[in-house]
Amino acid sequence: MKRVFPILTILFVLLVNGYLFAQTPKPGDNYPVPPKTAKSLFYVQRSHNKNTIVYDLNILPDGKIDQEAPIHPYWIRYEEGGVTQELSFIQRKYCYGLDYEVIDASKGSYKVFFVCYSKKYLYLLKSAKDNKYHTYISINNKMIELSKVFVKTDGGTFWFPVVRYVEISGIDVATNTFTTIRFVP
Repeated sequence: MKRVFPILTILFVLLVNGYLFAQTPKPGDNYPVPPKTAKSLFYVQRSHNKNTIVYDLNILPDGKIDQEAPIHPYWIRYEEGGVTQELSFIQRKYCYGLDYEVIDASKGSYKVFFVCYSKKYLYLLKSAKDNKYHTYISINNKMIELSKVFVKTDGGTFWFPVVRYVEISGIDVATNTFTTIRFVP
């Protein structure tokens, strides 16, 4: 009986995170694009299903950005009819959540890290171009206004997936053209 509890716990975590009973998209499948809102920053999609993590600007009721958590991540569970759902504690703390470092509080600029991968960081900045917040990432000496991240995984486990590559898509700030850059973490 002692071994039943850990096995049930692992199965529950896998089920909640979409690893059990999730249909793996085939190459060439089209992934849904989340609806764009005034708060939209970027979204993350993964190869093992079409559920999407959306990252929105976190605005307080007074219209100011939340200084402690300037970005709000949540799911659009396309595999479950497109319902929205908050990230679980484990997903926020170990997978898709973000950590922040204030660059300049008066300008509302932040350095943003994914909790699962801190080697590349993002910048949350207000653009001089449109006076709106955008998320930027520097890759291959290019500054990209981030719109989408795609993570290709191939096996592994919940805690240690085998990541084959990450694709970053967005606008190259220098050329104002849409670009996609792939890297291996």
